[in-house]
Order: sequence, then structure tokens, then C-alpha cells
Amino acid sequence: MEETTKIFRALADSTRMRIMLLVLKQELCVCELESVLSMEQSRISHALRTLRDAALIEERRESRWVFYRAAASLPPSLISYLEESERDDEQTLADSEKMARLLESEEPEGRRCPLRDQ
Repeated sequence: MEETTKIFRALADSTRMRIMLLVLKQELCVCELESVLSMEQSRISHALRTLRDAALIEERRESRWVFYRAAASLPPSLISYLEESERDDEQTLADSEKMARLLESEEPEGRRCPLRDQ
């Protein structure tokens, strides 16, 4: 019961929910999340820590960069719920569109993560 409570607490915040929906689709670094969400790095890092502590996301380090993705252990029912909730929310749909544009960008400043350009 304690783990379930931790998961719901982690998803009760709109910033954490937006991040969760983005990393369900693709592994992202903090700088990419900053660009998509238009938020400060400290706020995003705090949200990521909460999601990680609830075992909702995993991280992968590459040099000095950290990439985040949805945890492989997420129950399929939770994934389905999250994907369904995105379809009903204009903000998360806008986030997804902005992420797609960012990742497709040919401009160096458009893709903020230097590792993506290698």
C-alpha cells in the first residue's frame, strides 16, 4: 500500500505528470525537458527526483549527462491510464508537439542537448 501511495503522490503534481508523459514516449535529458516545459532546471530536477523516488522513472548516465525514461517496471494499467489522460489535456498535447519539434530541429540551439548532435 505504501508504494501505491508514493506513486499517486508523485503523479499528483502537474509538473511531474507532464514530465512523466514526456518520458513515457522517449528518453530525455534535463535540458530537453527545460526547453519543452519552459521551466527552470532546479524545478525539473526536483520533480525528477520525486518521480525517481517513486520508482516511476529510471536514469542513464552518459558522461556528465543524465537521461530519464519511464521505468521498465511500470504496470501496463498505469501506462494506459497515463496515455489516456494525455488525450484529454491540452497542455500535455502541446508538450508532446513541442517535444517533437525540438527533437526534429536542425538548429543547434533548437536541440539543447549537445549529445543529441553527435
